[in-house]
Amino acid sequence: MLSPDLFLPYVVFAVIVTAVAAWRARTPRRRWATAAGLLVFFFAFAHFDDILGAVEHKWLCHEEAGFWVYKPARLPKELYDAAGKPKFMTDRGPDEKMLSPYLRFNYKLMRGYRHWSLKIDKRTYVANDARTGEVLAENVTFFSWPSEFIPRISKSSADPCFKGVQEDEHWRRWYAELFRLR
Repeated sequence: MLSPDLFLPYVVFAVIVTAVAAWRARTPRRRWATAAGLLVFFFAFAHFDDILGAVEHKWLCHEEAGFWVYKPARLPKELYDAAGKPKFMTDRGPDEKMLSPYLRFNYKLMRGYRHWSLKIDKRTYVANDARTGEVLAENVTFFSWPSEFIPRISKSSADPCFKGVQEDEHWRRWYAELFRLR
C-alpha cells in the first residue's frame, strides 16, 4: 500500500488520468469501460505489495509455522495432585513461576523476518529445560501487517497464522504433550 505521504497525490493523479481517458473515449459505453478499467488498475497498483505479501504470509504459515514438542518435560511428582492433575496449570496456561526451577519459557519476536513486499514478523515461544538448556518445545507463528504504515498506527492489526478456536486448540495440545496431560 502507498505511504500516507503519497496517497493523496496518487488519488488525485488516478482521478485526473481516469477523467481524461474517459472524456477522450468516443462512445458512452467506452467511457464507462475505460473509467472502470483505469480505476481497477489504479486500485490494484496501489495494493500490489499487500497482495503479494498476503501470499508470502500464507506460504510462511503453511511451511514454517506450528507447534512442536521435541521431548516431554520431566517434572517432579509434587507438581501434580493425587489424581495426576497438574497444580501449575491455570486457565491462561502454566504458572511460569512455579515451573521456573525446571523449565524456562522464552518469547522472541523477530521484526521484519521477511520483508519482500509486506512486513512479516516471526514470533517464537520456546520451552527449555532449566538445567540443561535443551529445547523441549517450540511454537512459531508469523504476523503480517497489511501495509507499510499500519504498524506505526495500530499494533493490533496484524494477522497471525492461527486464530481463535484453532489457536486455542493448538495451545491445549501443545501443553498436553509437553506436560503429558491426558
